[in-house]
Amino acid sequence: MTTSTPYHRLARESPDFAHWRLPVAAVAGTGLYLALTIVLVVVAALVVVGSGASFDAWLDSIGATVDTDEPGALLFQLLSIVLLLPCVLVSVAVIWRRHVGYLHSVVDHVRWRWLGWCAVLAFVVVGTALGLSIVLAAASGESLGFDAPGGRALLVLLIVLLVVPFQAAAEEYVFRGALMQLIGSWTRFAAVPVIATSLLFAAGHLYNVWGLVSVFLFGVIAALITIRTGGLEAAVALHVANNMVLLTLDVLGLIDSSGEGAGMWNEVVPSTVMCLVFWGLVELSARRRGLQRRRPPLPAPAPAYVVVPPPPYVPGPSDHAPIPAAPVQPAAPVPPQSLVPPNAPSYPGDPGVWGR
Repeated sequence: MTTSTPYHRLARESPDFAHWRLPVAAVAGTGLYLALTIVLVVVAALVVVGSGASFDAWLDSIGATVDTDEPGALLFQLLSIVLLLPCVLVSVAVIWRRHVGYLHSVVDHVRWRWLGWCAVLAFVVVGTALGLSIVLAAASGESLGFDAPGGRALLVLLIVLLVVPFQAAAEEYVFRGALMQLIGSWTRFAAVPVIATSLLFAAGHLYNVWGLVSVFLFGVIAALITIRTGGLEAAVALHVANNMVLLTLDVLGLIDSSGEGAGMWNEVVPSTVMCLVFWGLVELSARRRGLQRRRPPLPAPAPAYVVVPPPPYVPGPSDHAPIPAAPVQPAAPVPPQSLVPPNAPSYPGDPGVWGR
């Protein structure tokens, strides 16, 4: 690799890349998510039954859309999405530990100051856009209700404040993070992972046609912002601000966040313009801050062990010296012995066998 790498190609243009890593991590993450979801359902069922409420009524309250009237149902719906966040990070960390940091950004970690500034921009843009939509709706003669937050509404607002940031981040890490890098490792064209992940993102929402178009365009812009800024921080900030402001205004009775009445002019155009304005402000801020948007080439990973070769042989003066002969020890003298056959006859003066 001789050039820098954009976000959607971080996996493919790594020295230790292997095509099987991210697909295996996706399968492992899916299995972990199913297991954690079963645990969440069991815990929720025990809490509902233990409180004396009707389990069937609780199941009916958990629909495809977010319900801001039932705090328990809202908490369950949000937590079922939050579980995606640890599943993505843990599965990638186990399968490909060196790469998990590059799910955050091109610098291998979350750029917290950049995330904070993007959050400020996102809340200003989203709050202004939704505020203008309420004003225009009131000016057109549409009746708007306002519900003073009571006990249940305050509990819902607390849930929104504490859980929605993790819910929005989980969706970004799945669609604009792991999936975009996985698909981006198969093609050099950025349009392919951008469109594919946006279609999958829209498929996860049960809205009408215009609502799905709005979600798809939101996903496209969030993916382009991620590639342009080299990380998920800006997209996470936009997603968090959008969901938190929408749900808060829904709890107050000012808008309907279910998406059932979405249309071309009251949903698609305002939402898309809002995202484009945020994108423009992010581009200006990134340029002014000198934000790193691409990753420089990485060195090859160090081997698990290093084989040290022996030093080269250098002949010395002693290599040609004669080898001294080993000293030879003289053999010990052997006293002379007479050999007498065992059947030799005896002689006079020799006792022989009888004199023994």
